[in-house]
Amino acid sequence: MPQKVVIVGGGVAGLAVAYEIGERAPRVPGGIEIVCLEAEVRPGGNIRSDRVDGFTCEWGPNGFLDNVPATLELVRRLGIEDRLLRSDPSAAIRYIYRGGRLRKLPSGALSFLTSDVLSVPGRLRILLEPLVPARRDPSEESVHDFVARRIGSESARVLVDAMVSGIYAGDVRALSLQATFPKMWRMEADHGGLVRAMLARRKEKGVGARSGGPAGPGGILTSFRDGLEELIGALARAAGPALRLRSRVVRVVEASERRFRVFLREGEPFDAAAVVLACPAWFAAEIASGLDAELAEALAGIPSASVAVAHFGFDDKDLARRPHGFGFLAPRGEGPRILGTLWSSSIFPGRAPAGKVLLTSMVGGAHDPEAVTLPDGRLIEIVRRDLARAMGIDAAPRFVRILRQPRGIPQYVLGHMARLKTVERRLAGHPGLFACGNSYRGISVNACVDEAPRVADAVIDAVSRVARAS
Repeated sequence: MPQKVVIVGGGVAGLAVAYEIGERAPRVPGGIEIVCLEAEVRPGGNIRSDRVDGFTCEWGPNGFLDNVPATLELVRRLGIEDRLLRSDPSAAIRYIYRGGRLRKLPSGALSFLTSDVLSVPGRLRILLEPLVPARRDPSEESVHDFVARRIGSESARVLVDAMVSGIYAGDVRALSLQATFPKMWRMEADHGGLVRAMLARRKEKGVGARSGGPAGPGGILTSFRDGLEELIGALARAAGPALRLRSRVVRVVEASERRFRVFLREGEPFDAAAVVLACPAWFAAEIASGLDAELAEALAGIPSASVAVAHFGFDDKDLARRPHGFGFLAPRGEGPRILGTLWSSSIFPGRAPAGKVLLTSMVGGAHDPEAVTLPDGRLIEIVRRDLARAMGIDAAPRFVRILRQPRGIPQYVLGHMARLKTVERRLAGHPGLFACGNSYRGISVNACVDEAPRVADAVIDAVSRVARAS
């Protein structure tokens, strides 16, 4: 009799784990039956690409970096390589709104010295970074405190505040550096500073090695012709009948030694040899509260930020000039309420009809949680006002689509590393129970896909032990 594995959550994390487990199923005596339970009417979680009137509107992430082999390898195995779409080279051009206008962000560290993004004292402070001693305190440090300590308070307040808002919609003073930007933390831990680490890396790679691309350091932003949801569609097709939509889990308990019972809002429960919680941490906390109170408490301690996304379509003639670049970010304190705007039709070809422009603005986040509850009309007013301020767009959009992500982006706030240790310790006490997804070690598509093989291997090991004992 095949051993049953239940995966709670049909987002990219759950579907990728289901795919990897399926590839490894022949290793288990008697085989495996996979059940992937998704509460909504469609899989993918926040990865959703709506095509309306010729515009492609992303609900969540608009792509992934091509510098993580796991995602491109998954795409190859799914047979959808021919659908890949690389971002336009102009996506390397980014702006920040400061002092009442858009300012081009420098493309390299040294070019900051001649950029007007920072004041002269702010630029000179960056030069002192190699002289700043490394921090020896092993406790978690906020992203703001790290950047302010190493390259100055102005860089932290302007550059990093905007960057963190654009990625996490988060509070730079609350997010943990070790959890949010572990590579940056390692640069100081291993080399004593950022400049020293960059010089060491350049020496290792050799002069002329690629250091960045249109998406950022070391990678090119990549998607699919019809949007990122194409990846979800391919994974869902691979899952076949194992994926069950409209199947909301309400409780997970231990039925017996090495066995779990998964209860649904509607329908009969599932008995399983292994359960993978591939859902948001806050939801995992709810359904696991009867199984392990300490585990549930640690999971509930991982907060999430809510954001609203406004897609505006314009005619070319409505804009003084067609946007050319990735878009812009707006640091807090500079006036705009929006977090920033992606120039979506500039980043990827085909995201808007010919002669049209698609702009995607984000509102809300950790500093503005009530924004996601505002009516559409009010959100449209906010975005129109801020686009007029930043880009000089006075025309009304000819296409509008408002999307909302309640609790959509996990926040790795201070204490996250300790919470992860608690989660790992409590999971280890329940052999066959696992947790994965963007609540833990990375919010990107790459992070979710990259961990899927490791989770699948652990599931196979656990289920194999159950099979041998049966």
